[in-house]
Amino acid sequence: MPKFYFQLFDRDGAGTTETAYDFESIEAAKAEARRVLAEMATEGLPAAPLNMMSVELFDESRKPLAEIRLILEEIAK
Repeated sequence: MPKFYFQLFDRDGAGTTETAYDFESIEAAKAEARRVLAEMATEGLPAAPLNMMSVELFDESRKPLAEIRLILEEIAK
């Protein structure tokens, strides 16, 4: 089973996990990244200056595969 790593970026900055997680496929790992991002958002939405948070997905050799982002945008009317 392939191993994947996550790097979280939130209001406190970036944090890399040193724990490898087993998933049956990259799609299953992406689904977990989305779930983690949603959980992060429940603890507080992104704030200025970046107004975003993300979960970056890496393979077992630490090659970047995908980044799932939540961007908070304010649009003046």
